[in-house]
Amino acid sequence: MKKDLKRLVVTLAMGFLFGALHGQVLENYNPKIVIEHKYELIPSSVIAIADLNLKDYPMSSFQLEFPEKSAVFLGDKLWLYAVSDTSFVIPMEQLKKISGENTKTLSLMVYKEGIDSDQLSVKKGVFRKGRPVAGGVNVPNEQLREKDTVKDFMILAFVVVLALVALFKVTYPMVFQSVLRPVSLFQEEFSEGSSGMKLFSSDVIFYMLVFSMLMSLFAFSYLHFAGIGLLDEFLGDGLNSLLLIWLSGSVIFMVMSFLKYLWIKIFAVVYHLDKIDFSQFFYMVKSLMLVLLILYVVVMGFYLQGYTAMDEMMNYAVWLFLVVYLVGIFRLFYLMLKKVPFKSYHLFSYLCSSELVPFLVIVKLIVG
Repeated sequence: MKKDLKRLVVTLAMGFLFGALHGQVLENYNPKIVIEHKYELIPSSVIAIADLNLKDYPMSSFQLEFPEKSAVFLGDKLWLYAVSDTSFVIPMEQLKKISGENTKTLSLMVYKEGIDSDQLSVKKGVFRKGRPVAGGVNVPNEQLREKDTVKDFMILAFVVVLALVALFKVTYPMVFQSVLRPVSLFQEEFSEGSSGMKLFSSDVIFYMLVFSMLMSLFAFSYLHFAGIGLLDEFLGDGLNSLLLIWLSGSVIFMVMSFLKYLWIKIFAVVYHLDKIDFSQFFYMVKSLMLVLLILYVVVMGFYLQGYTAMDEMMNYAVWLFLVVYLVGIFRLFYLMLKKVPFKSYHLFSYLCSSELVPFLVIVKLIVG
């Protein structure tokens, strides 16, 4: 005991000697913090553990820093819930009162999805100045089970989309077999049809509505997980506000889809290909609809399993969507070679104008 006190006095004297310091660190636990993962689809970090030494330097204190929305346990007891980023200094004597006077080692566990060792700090030392607790101490257990409104919205919206797909299958079974089966993308058929009127048939409008709702949901998920602040002011307004944003986005994508068809129609008339403009438009919509369904099922699977790096997941999903879009354009070129009477470089020029230019605009919007 005397040896420890002597070391503490010497250390404290050194701290005063270098007066710019706010305190002297005796033990740095940061390199010893252990991150534990849960293994479901892929591993996700959920717990950070540090074993505190309560035996040495009995007159010292602990400087603790925790990230927001983290639950902190001492041993097997819930100690505090950090609503916001929290930093404070607590004497070792106080920790001994919590854990027991005879405790020599105390396990400090921090629960938070996606936690990283860089987000928290645990140091023992002599600190002359410490920041107070920023908030969250002694929070009732009910707040630890706070609802995630965004997750509830995404589940509800996706269930609505799947219900509409099921309704489409029942209402238009023949159309469903030709537009929502993956094998239909690999068929060598590219039928001509009367342009214009088909676009406003009930089955096509229903299909375009489901496609627009799925596009809006995919865009919402990308903005949310990528941390783009366009939706921040609406995220705290409850489920009804999020549903209104989603439906408004669906209307926007619906209008954009019809404008895309109008764009194709203009170039089809210029190149005298007005008999295949609708088939071209619907082929691309069908391809993107299928890839969106598959991608979003995968994204929701990871999200519901608690995967924490959803920003990276959505980036991969968006780039895969763009790759499929580009492959669909070249696939369209291959199919149209059999239907178009003029040379291939004329057809390529037409597709560059009608399909590749809108694609590059979409890429620019996402990358920019």
